[in-house]
Amino acid sequence: MALKGSCPMLLLPLVLLGAWLALASEKLWNEKNDKFLLQHWNYPRSKDSNGTYCDTLMQRQEMYGQEANTFIHAPMGSINNICTLGGTPGKPNERHSVAPFDITVCAFNSTSRTYAGTRYVRRIVLDCRKGLPIDYVRHI
Repeated sequence: MALKGSCPMLLLPLVLLGAWLALASEKLWNEKNDKFLLQHWNYPRSKDSNGTYCDTLMQRQEMYGQEANTFIHAPMGSINNICTLGGTPGKPNERHSVAPFDITVCAFNSTSRTYAGTRYVRRIVLDCRKGLPIDYVRHI
């Protein structure tokens, strides 16, 4: 049975609005994942010939002066996998990696205005949305 009257004309804008909102929401999560990768992903690990790894990366990522930041040295697929099968649930939206990851923690020294980097192999905790990491929480 076909709809009569002005109802079909009212439904079309609602359907289009719903589709637009779904696409906009997906774009938002992809942008958050892109920002996560820019701030926390460095694979393969950049060469550190003179001990300035953290200074160089923090400047390059435009995060110089930030108190601390952690870089993950693993393929993107391995990191994304934490948000699905390669991780276990934690607090809401948090996933704990099952496997340990090679990471570098860069800490800012306000006196010398430089960063010191410490490498670890640790399990990591990520904030995940829609199966993608959007923030680094901590290492465990």
